[in-house]
Amino acid sequence: MKKVVVSLLTLAVALSASASAFAAEPAKNMKSSQKAAASVTDPYEPNDSPAFAPYINANTAYTAAINHNRDADYFNFYAKPGDFTLAFSRLSASNHTIDILVRKQGGETIKSQFRIKGNTTLSVNIPEEGSYYIYIVSADAAFDSTPITPMPYTFKAIFNQ
Repeated sequence: MKKVVVSLLTLAVALSASASAFAAEPAKNMKSSQKAAASVTDPYEPNDSPAFAPYINANTAYTAAINHNRDADYFNFYAKPGDFTLAFSRLSASNHTIDILVRKQGGETIKSQFRIKGNTTLSVNIPEEGSYYIYIVSADAAFDSTPITPMPYTFKAIFNQ
């Protein structure tokens, strides 16, 4: 009887662990091979929400990629009031456009630039000390479900505070 109880207990723990791992899987409609390719081309994945976003430092270049239509990249930072500049460069000739938003934690948009096809610079006035994030996404994602070629990019955040 003890063997049966121990076996059932072991099975319950194994199933629970499997269910937890499945529940923690991001809600992306991607095959395993696509996820592996995404993580190879973008060292910051998964960063598809502010909760999973890495913190960035001033005057440091970061290189990442939008790897599929539903990919969104978030990067957290802490700032004091003052000027914040984001220098953004695309590293591919993809014809898809990019949207970039700088938001305060909680969702309030401080600055946005839409339909970016090339390189750009965003100048942002940070209104108060606190946590913020950069949101980078394919502008075509909401309207086009055709698979895209990964769009690598690089950016540097410059704080003048």
